[in-house]
Amino acid sequence: MSAAQPLVELRQVTRQFREGGGLRPVLAGVDLAIYPGERVALLGRSGSGKSTLLNLLGGLDLPDSGSVLLQGVALTTLAEPLRTQLRRRAVGFVYQFFNLIPTLTVAENVALPLELNGLPDGAARVAELLARVGLAARADSFPDRLSGGEQQRVAVARALVHRPALVLADEPTGNLDGESGAQVMALLNGLVQETGGALVMVTHDRTLAEAGDRLLTLHDGQLVAT
Repeated sequence: MSAAQPLVELRQVTRQFREGGGLRPVLAGVDLAIYPGERVALLGRSGSGKSTLLNLLGGLDLPDSGSVLLQGVALTTLAEPLRTQLRRRAVGFVYQFFNLIPTLTVAENVALPLELNGLPDGAARVAELLARVGLAARADSFPDRLSGGEQQRVAVARALVHRPALVLADEPTGNLDGESGAQVMALLNGLVQETGGALVMVTHDRTLAEAGDRLLTLHDGQLVAT
């Protein structure tokens, strides 16, 4: 796999945040390469910078130094509008707290990435994804009418509807019971594998983490292979 072109790469990335009267280093010279088809799990204590790392991989944040390359393009050199376009096309996000838009129906939430990317009518793709996550009958419902597990399945469908090359999941089962969490992970893994994309997941659940191809731990600003 190492002979392939990395899908996303961090090179000597540093990131720090202002805290009180000083700066708190979170990432200190991190190197990381993720390849197409990989499932990578990221562990680390609270506050260690796991979510920061995901945001850098997805172009939501920029490093203080070093570079981030997504599909060979240096995000750190792109103007914000171009970075947004690349992120919308190539990345799908799944969050712990679902982040569904309450005023949109389930189908409208799932269709949102297609609309933002200016893709043609995606009704068939939305219907396909909702059927795959077992929510075809809830297409016209609003998020507040769904259980937590159902909302997260909608979030998974939304993250994958535009067939992104990279899926970033931040504690995707953190608010779910064991059974719902297992269902969501099975869907997430299956759908990502079908698209041939890569999955990077932050989790506190070591059982979920060990199901991936690689397990990394973030400790003292460095990534350690486990």
